[in-house]
Amino acid sequence: MTETSQLRVAAIVDIGEFVDTKVSDLQNAYIANRPQAVAALAQLRHGVGLPPGADLELIGLTTAGLYAENARLPDDPTDQEHAVYAAITLFALHQQSHRGKRMHLPRYSFGRSARLLGKHSSADEAVRRRFNALGTATTWDELIHHARGLIQQFRAHDIPLDYARFAVDLLRLRRQATASAVRNAWGRDFYRAKTEDDTADGADDDTSTETPTQAPAQAD
Repeated sequence: MTETSQLRVAAIVDIGEFVDTKVSDLQNAYIANRPQAVAALAQLRHGVGLPPGADLELIGLTTAGLYAENARLPDDPTDQEHAVYAAITLFALHQQSHRGKRMHLPRYSFGRSARLLGKHSSADEAVRRRFNALGTATTWDELIHHARGLIQQFRAHDIPLDYARFAVDLLRLRRQATASAVRNAWGRDFYRAKTEDDTADGADDDTSTETPTQAPAQAD
């Protein structure tokens, strides 16, 4: 196994944990109304849809620390960096203005969250079309465009998403050998029986937290 392939395998194993740590720290600080986190999420939202490196400051909030300092990397962003960057910037969009709820929660796959959106939205058919368009996207930019549109609707309906899992899925979607497996898993979750009680399914998920009182509200 070459050094490059060893690095790739290690990143696939660790990318979910990496994003979970980054996003959880941002989420906790934002809910606590810490000015630095409020500013960080606002800055991250400006990076949605852009490639890693478009804004040098965002590297510190997204992909910094993903690889060991002695890792030999290409100049262009790696697949892992694209996936991490997209997941964290989209989380910032999702969490916007939600000071009392956590939009990053485990066990909410993209397919499950999209299914919940269809149940809670009056435009179920439009959700299905957008979800299917996401699944048939042929370019990374098109994929992120459709993901962004659905995530904006998740935010409007208080529907969370597991961003650690989402980052891993994005990475696998960038690779032809694993892309179909991701789309199949999303489709299974989305087209599960509509009669299932998703409220009961997620009853033990803590989607809320106490509204912080130690600091005055600040503009996003």
